[in-house]
Amino acid sequence: MSSDSFSVIVPAFNEETVIERTLDALLGEPGSAGFEVIVVCNGCSDETAFTVRSSFPEVRVLEIDEASKTAAINEGLSLAKPGPVLLLDADIELDTDSARALIAAASQPGIDTAIGHMSVDTAGADTVVRAFYRVWMEHPYLRNGKFAAAIALSTTGRTRIGRLPAVTADDTYLRRIVPSDRVAVVPSVSFRVRAPLSTSSLLQVRSRSYRGNRELSAHTQAQVQTKEARGLIQNLSRKPSLWLYVPIYLVVALSAKALSYYNSGVRWERDLTTRMKTAE
Repeated sequence: MSSDSFSVIVPAFNEETVIERTLDALLGEPGSAGFEVIVVCNGCSDETAFTVRSSFPEVRVLEIDEASKTAAINEGLSLAKPGPVLLLDADIELDTDSARALIAAASQPGIDTAIGHMSVDTAGADTVVRAFYRVWMEHPYLRNGKFAAAIALSTTGRTRIGRLPAVTADDTYLRRIVPSDRVAVVPSVSFRVRAPLSTSSLLQVRSRSYRGNRELSAHTQAQVQTKEARGLIQNLSRKPSLWLYVPIYLVVALSAKALSYYNSGVRWERDLTTRMKTAE
């Protein structure tokens, strides 16, 4: 199979302010020609589709009425050519070489999916947000790659997941249904996620995570949370310099969990503070 025989699916909901930087990173290097990119605009009320069509005529644009990330991924998968695919969030800057590295790793025998490592950019964020992420980044599962934002699926991986159900925590769903021994972590691949700039936005983002996890399976999630909580405590016990931030982390986590019970429904909830238009 040719190294160009893969598709990149980018679900996008009102992403006109960030979609260009995402596609610039993905397509702006030598070697980007050949693989197909499908941007699935779902429930958009802004100029996301127009922006992509105007600036990236080589990109295929699909528009659907339903504002749902999983629905957008399913539509993208149904249109993508046979072979491996890369699921890429619309606000993630992943370069051409990294995209190809993820696809190459996912295409190895016995592998269903490939992931990279995530870093969190807290530049410009308020004090509470920065303190929260100092602790959050010590979660042990982050040491083995981040099952989010940029996920490559092999042909067998596509078969395994089929169609995604209407869940909020799509990344966690994929993490649970793919056996750990069929996941490849690519050390050379790292992508940056911009942290919410305000505490209120952080609470919304974290509450979505808690609600999404409950939707998947309360029993299984309890086991995962217990194991990860123990690992976090062990990591923090070896880093006294972070103890000052633990109370802030706990307050944010507990507040977001409480907030998650007031929000319901499967829908897009995003951090808008990192989606502002920048000055030219």
